[in-house]
Amino acid sequence: MPTVLVTGANSGIGLEFARQYGARGWAVIAANRTPFNPGDFAALGPDVTELRYDALQDRTAADLAQRLRGRPIDVAILNAGISEETTSAPEKVTADSFERTMLVNTWAPLHLAALLEENLKAGRAKTLVGISSLASQTGRYDVPRQFAYRASKAALNQMWRNLAVEWKDWGATCLTLRPGRVKTRMTDWQGDLDVDQAVRGMIGLIDAAEPAQSGQFLWHMDQPA
Repeated sequence: MPTVLVTGANSGIGLEFARQYGARGWAVIAANRTPFNPGDFAALGPDVTELRYDALQDRTAADLAQRLRGRPIDVAILNAGISEETTSAPEKVTADSFERTMLVNTWAPLHLAALLEENLKAGRAKTLVGISSLASQTGRYDVPRQFAYRASKAALNQMWRNLAVEWKDWGATCLTLRPGRVKTRMTDWQGDLDVDQAVRGMIGLIDAAEPAQSGQFLWHMDQPA
């Protein structure tokens, strides 16, 4: 049975990844800051393991890695993220919020990925996924403000490119994916895509991915990311 690990799997895009992989018969490891709603957990399938993980608490990453020691992971989807002060003018962006956004959206995924390297090596697919955003693009995105969020997602793309180089020798496939503007709590339920459609598209990219694509930022609709 293949195994997928999803961070932030108790709501939104992460929950839908867990649901769709569970429906396919995969073993699901859900790494969440807060517990599932009981109804959501019951709907995920017969082989779901929920573990605590908080991107702002390094000890939880170390504990997660220790609990998973020796367990192969085929696909790791590091989805947990935050979006703060997105409407603040540049002079109103606070250092605390900027630092917190960069820690959660960039450093924490990189740190957890490093801790899970041996698990991914032992898996068959050897695929590491980071959830990025069109906001990471420097040439195509013209929405104002969102300073910390944009910086964190652009940095995430670069960190995944770095990992693609670091892990090339053992066949890793490191992808960052653009979900699209998805109707979730983070977007106040505004968007062009329902969450099931967005996740189905991203899983299609993951299924088709090859090591030669490692380091790429991909979009599941009919246009480049």
